[in-house]
Amino acid sequence: MEFPKLHLVDQGFEQSCDLNVQHAVLDEVRRSGWLNRVSPGQRVLITAGSRGVACMTEALRAVVSSIKSRGANPLILPAMGSHGGGSARGQVEVLHHLGQTEESLGAPLHDRLDPIAVGEVEGCPVYADRAAVETDHILLVNRVKEHTEFIGPFESGLIKMAVVGLGRIAGAEAMHQLAVRVSYVRAIQAMARVLFARLPVRGGLAILEDKTNQVRRIEAVPAEAVFEREPELLREAQQHHAALPFEQMDVLLVDEIGKEISGAGFDTKVIGRIMNIYERECERPRITRIALRDLSERTGGNAIGLGLADFVHRRVVAKMDAEMTALNCITAVAPEKGRIPISLPSDRRLLGAALRSIGMWSPPSVRLAWIVNTSSLEQLAVSPALAEEARAKGLAVDAAGFPFPFDADGELPGLRRLLAGRQPPQPVESPQGPGAHR
Repeated sequence: MEFPKLHLVDQGFEQSCDLNVQHAVLDEVRRSGWLNRVSPGQRVLITAGSRGVACMTEALRAVVSSIKSRGANPLILPAMGSHGGGSARGQVEVLHHLGQTEESLGAPLHDRLDPIAVGEVEGCPVYADRAAVETDHILLVNRVKEHTEFIGPFESGLIKMAVVGLGRIAGAEAMHQLAVRVSYVRAIQAMARVLFARLPVRGGLAILEDKTNQVRRIEAVPAEAVFEREPELLREAQQHHAALPFEQMDVLLVDEIGKEISGAGFDTKVIGRIMNIYERECERPRITRIALRDLSERTGGNAIGLGLADFVHRRVVAKMDAEMTALNCITAVAPEKGRIPISLPSDRRLLGAALRSIGMWSPPSVRLAWIVNTSSLEQLAVSPALAEEARAKGLAVDAAGFPFPFDADGELPGLRRLLAGRQPPQPVESPQGPGAHR
């Protein structure tokens, strides 16, 4: 099979100015007045999730420092639903993989799992960990962004962190069960209101990122303002959400998925596939076939999301922790995301199978893109047809092109490694103007 040549594309994402995370957190906590309610000797619970948020360790460390300055006792809660195998030990290990330890944060990590029903919504129990019930204060810390499972006025942020984070695996399971009946938005909002009413939630720290996954700004939100403010923060976050620069593709080749990359392995809003039986699908982009090469190292064998691909390399299946993946998918009421697609023994066979299943194509006409993962989209490699479209949008595209770098066994290097060895392309003027897509 003759594969198309590849051209490097740089989307030219603007990076935020370097933000001093510690100063930003301390300023926001001080501005919000949240600390005024904390007295010496009191216990303060701080949520820490499982996503790979670049500034999270710094942010948590700053929160811990501010609490200690009041003479109070901070405790970090591993707040992540069913990640880490849904066990207390496994969730502590997830935080360790993210660099969040007692030493790095300056506070102990809660190492028990004890869900308590604190209320009820439409016959469904609302859970919180005993640590959240017995503490004096709770501070929610999370990134605000689009969610991988639904589309709504609020998605992934402080409200969801309350339900799935404070509720942990029992809370995640109950929320998803209710969502099947009433939708994600209604289930999360109703359960969060119970938790805010029954628990000492004082507010949240919202982290907003730019398109390169770097922190853009941080905002402290008082508890009484969270339900009104978070939809506004989500709209802001959506303006800075990285996306593929094409509306339609024949094949998308992806190096890796992982739980720290996105809750569904893939960022479903990037690939246009939510695959949830009780939520509406994305309208775009439209991708005919997705081929997946590997799991990320930090996902620890959790392969949720592989069912969103059409073809996978056999190494994905070999690295998959089947029990952990099943637990995550069942808890999320998303067994589709744990289905194993057709698996192939090499990258050449993987890509060939994807191309053979898209209908008529030729190397000059096929619309193919290759990305590292769905959170690293600034640079990608594309076929000639997409390179032409990228140039028309004013993106930087290299002129020469190069063949797929298969080795003797038909394997590819990671795209990140390939990009590191090449000069980034330079932008050119276009009829639409440089950067017109942004």
